Amino acid sequence: MSQITLQMLRTIIIDDDEIVTFLQRKIVSKTELDPDPYSFKDGQKALDFLAEEAGSDIDYLIMLDINMPKMDGWEFLRRLKEIPGNERFYVVMVTSSIDRKDKREAANDPHVVDFIEKPVSARHCSKLKGISKLSGYFEES
Repeated sequence: MSQITLQMLRTIIIDDDEIVTFLQRKIVSKTELDPDPYSFKDGQKALDFLAEEAGSDIDYLIMLDINMPKMDGWEFLRRLKEIPGNERFYVVMVTSSIDRKDKREAANDPHVVDFIEKPVSARHCSKLKGISKLSGYFEES
């Protein structure tokens, strides 16, 4: 009988709005996506964290705000590709923008698994568990 080891998936929330981050952390935890998600107000700090963690055996679901000061979500995505092992990073674009161009750009990025309009809901988080690239992390034994 073969033993299947479920890879661990941790969640990172990147948003410059503390209230949004607080609410997203609660929802991510409540829906059992991640009991204790990481959060960063600034994309550079998140990139530094991921670069340090790149050698580990943990995969990351990144809930990324598009519109942020200093570094927007698109710049973050470009820089994410420079981190070795970046194929283990799955990005959900989270935005208040309903710009079709943003949706098209997100759809063409291999790291982006979903595009969510704010506010993130429990239904969104539950839906993420069913996305083919992510569902293996949540299968019951």
